[in-house]
Amino acid sequence: MASKNLISIIMSVYNGERFIGEAIESCLEQRVKHGWELIVVNDGSTDGTVQIIEKYLEDSRIKLIHQENKGISAAKNNGIVNSSGNYVSFLDADDCYLPHTIQGYQKACANASESIAMFYCNYLQINEHGETTAAIRVKPPMKRPELHVQFLLPNLTPMIPSTTLVRKDALERVGMFDERFVQGQDKHLFSKIVERYDITKLDFFSSKRRIHDGQMIKNRRAMIFWRDERNLDYLKRHDFCYFCSTHDRGQQARLAEHFGDILLNDTAGAQVKSATYLYQLSLSMKFDQRLLLKLERIETKKTTNPESVVSAATDRK
Repeated sequence: MASKNLISIIMSVYNGERFIGEAIESCLEQRVKHGWELIVVNDGSTDGTVQIIEKYLEDSRIKLIHQENKGISAAKNNGIVNSSGNYVSFLDADDCYLPHTIQGYQKACANASESIAMFYCNYLQINEHGETTAAIRVKPPMKRPELHVQFLLPNLTPMIPSTTLVRKDALERVGMFDERFVQGQDKHLFSKIVERYDITKLDFFSSKRRIHDGQMIKNRRAMIFWRDERNLDYLKRHDFCYFCSTHDRGQQARLAEHFGDILLNDTAGAQVKSATYLYQLSLSMKFDQRLLLKLERIETKKTTNPESVVSAATDRK
């Protein structure tokens, strides 16, 4: 049974000896000393991560869970299942909380409307040495139906895991993290939450997000693949009217084509499956010879240059 007004901080880690101590210290340095717990899930680390964590286990607020290496999604789910709070926050093992973060979260929980299931905040960007390189003020959520588009199009999702606070019952109802995903799992989860619940931005800086060479995001081909899978999954769950403020089929067809163009021409990498789906959807609503040509070009590129179509990444570490 989740305890009222308790915030469970979930921290999954795999071979994080370089920064894990600093991440844990940032929790211990919170202005509020009660009303939170930290659950660290060791995802089969083979370096000195566990030895560092064990130094902090005398503090009763900190728990350590071990599992075989199953990936970040499985590790976070393990932490959620073993948490005691009615709210869950996420802190990546290479990020840090600011000293007022949990205090701000507690105030948000106390004043929250029942319709709000997720909060998110601004954040500082730091380098591997902990030096601040940018202050990121994220945008508040769009209104529906644009809210759903915000979780579909690249670079529009305003939150990152280390700035989010989520009601535990909402996580349980949407199915928590999909363990098929080793990239893009956070946005996939957030998209499921906004389908059922309202979200809101808290206007303070909650965390320091560290940018460094060891991050999983450096595997670009894997990132593109999982982003494409997430977007395609999101699109298939809904009739396209879900994303539109108009019921005019011609306008919907143009909008679907426009989204397809954006996903196909994303500077981070083409999301071919999602773009193809949107082009085919547009054609089903309104025939256009140009769309047939776009689909033919995609098929030609697949045939002549298979490497241009991103394949699945199997490395879960």
